[in-house]
Amino acid sequence: MEQSGRPKWMRSTKGAPFTGIGSLEADILAVAWNYDQTTVRQVYETLRERRQIAYTTVMTVMNNLVKKHLLLQDKSHIAYVYTPAIPGREVVQTVLESVVDHLLTGQYNVAVSQLLKLERELTPDETAELRAWVRERFGA
Repeated sequence: MEQSGRPKWMRSTKGAPFTGIGSLEADILAVAWNYDQTTVRQVYETLRERRQIAYTTVMTVMNNLVKKHLLLQDKSHIAYVYTPAIPGREVVQTVLESVVDHLLTGQYNVAVSQLLKLERELTPDETAELRAWVRERFGA
């Protein structure tokens, strides 16, 4: 964490000001988390199966993710090897909290309702009851 109390990657103002991660960055991180260690070529080939994209674009975005401290870069190999600097779960938690805080003004009951694809929104009391049940059942 930096002085502001927010990770460096959360302070982005390009494309996703409150989540800090753009769509292509999220796609690349998902590939990196899936492989644990990867190269630009491997990410490029994986993304190319789903969309048209330039190799240099993937390389640039991966270098930006290194600057944001989301990927680590090992330059000791012929092809640079990238590994996730932060577990995916931690990034997802931070992004979800940011979305709830900014878009839903802290209404976690609305977020839970959406994540569970419920027909109606849970009340704050129902959300607290669900949280207590989950903690009791799963020790979480």
